[in-house]
Amino acid sequence: MSRKLTPRQVIARSYPTWDYAMADRLIAWLQDCGYQIVQKSETNTDVVAPLLDQPTLPELMHAC
Repeated sequence: MSRKLTPRQVIARSYPTWDYAMADRLIAWLQDCGYQIVQKSETNTDVVAPLLDQPTLPELMHAC
């Protein structure tokens, strides 16, 4: 069975040398922009699809 990683670990491993400080800053920035990291649920089968009138990620990045 594989080891479960925390959201912080998942983000940190995308940076060289597992940069936890950068991961913390990214998580704080996302929370400041209104995003929330939630636990994956085995029973949740809903699929979230983007709506056509929603802003794109670059637009959101400039808004914060």
